[in-house]
Amino acid sequence: MSVPMPHESSQATDAKPGTLFLVGDVFAEFAHHDGVFTVSQLARLIRNGTFPESAEGADGVRVSVGQGVSLFDVQFIRDTLARRGLADLVVIDDQALHTRAGREIAHKHRPENVLISAPRPVGADWYEADLLVDGDNEVMSDHLTGQHMQGMLATEAGRQMFIAVAEQFYLPPEAVGSSYFVIDSFATRYRNFLFPLPAVVRCRVLAHRTPHRTRMTFHCELSVSQGGSETAGMEVRFTAFDTQVSHAKETRAAQRSLQDGVALAAAAAAAEAAAPARAEVRTS
Repeated sequence: MSVPMPHESSQATDAKPGTLFLVGDVFAEFAHHDGVFTVSQLARLIRNGTFPESAEGADGVRVSVGQGVSLFDVQFIRDTLARRGLADLVVIDDQALHTRAGREIAHKHRPENVLISAPRPVGADWYEADLLVDGDNEVMSDHLTGQHMQGMLATEAGRQMFIAVAEQFYLPPEAVGSSYFVIDSFATRYRNFLFPLPAVVRCRVLAHRTPHRTRMTFHCELSVSQGGSETAGMEVRFTAFDTQVSHAKETRAAQRSLQDGVALAAAAAAAEAAAPARAEVRTS
């Protein structure tokens, strides 16, 4: 499965030749490449007077924000430039960071755990968003190897994307922020490494219907693309339920699971109690 790319209007393809990239300190290994700096590295170069070396062109030096960088980090770099009188020589492209999806459509309570910008329509039933990985994201907390980002970031970005698209463009206004999403199937194929550079999450809604007033079903294709190449493709089927209906279903399922757990524990205890007696018969 592959999601075609309707166009390349995104942050990931706006970088011009010679653009420098800023990444979070957590991606220091990737910053070994020419033209890539961590926040701490760039701040140190500015303070030492070695950045920028020159400001060629009308636009000066352009810095494109990659992954792991927060608005707080960008302001830190701008303040460092300003103290040396260099603010007008460096343009930092942080536009995507100002469009991070909100709590209501991303279904996350902490902003650092939101991985996408607010989705924007790019065609009939087509949507895209910028990938926005915060250095303190929950998926990043205990797994980082090499220069690439872990595949679960792409999967979680896809999950947030289809929820946000449904919330923002398909659910009735009274259901936004109060629906419960249940995944029926979610298949992911990883195609290339995902690096801490700008990337785009895309969603195509293949089908959606309302079989009952309390729920809406969806079938979607998603992709995470970087530099014009797909790094991961996903296909998902899910249902958005009315919260009261979903809570009732969940409570019944929890009760059944608890009953099954009690019965299984009782059977295990009975089997354990009978084991010594069987052992004694075998050895007598």
